[in-house]
Amino acid sequence: MTTTAAFSAMYDFALELIRRHSGAGVARTTARVAFVDDARSSQSPYVDARLLPRPGNTFSHRVMRRLDQNLAARYDLAALADTFNVSTRTLLRRFADETGRSPLAHLQSARVRRARHLLETTDRTVAAISAAVGCSDAGTFAALFAKHTGHRPRDYRATFRRGARG
Repeated sequence: MTTTAAFSAMYDFALELIRRHSGAGVARTTARVAFVDDARSSQSPYVDARLLPRPGNTFSHRVMRRLDQNLAARYDLAALADTFNVSTRTLLRRFADETGRSPLAHLQSARVRRARHLLETTDRTVAAISAAVGCSDAGTFAALFAKHTGHRPRDYRATFRRGARG
């Protein structure tokens, strides 16, 4: 039995049928002709975070806005808490209560989201993009990026570069 869920899952479904009936080589060729990633293991690179629900003018929304506006700044939990006149413990608790995650997790997601955009639309080096989003070590950035997207930065650029496929 086979089923599909996400809109793009139909491509996975079609490639699986081709793979079962004609083999991996034909499925790989079909994927290339159709400009489809036949080795995709995650939907996360295809998620547009702008479409996800955002909280209103809550405490966490104000914290997220502050983090989003200062992506390249070093993460300093104590300074962030001071900005909102709360203790670090209160900041972490309130943020987690409203969002289900930590401010650092939000910051890392925001940095990856910005890096994805830069990889898709600029010729900047991975090291330059890493620095632009606040990661001083390109290796650590690459590992974080891969954790969030399932792709290393260079592989992501090769797959998702806008206009690269003619």
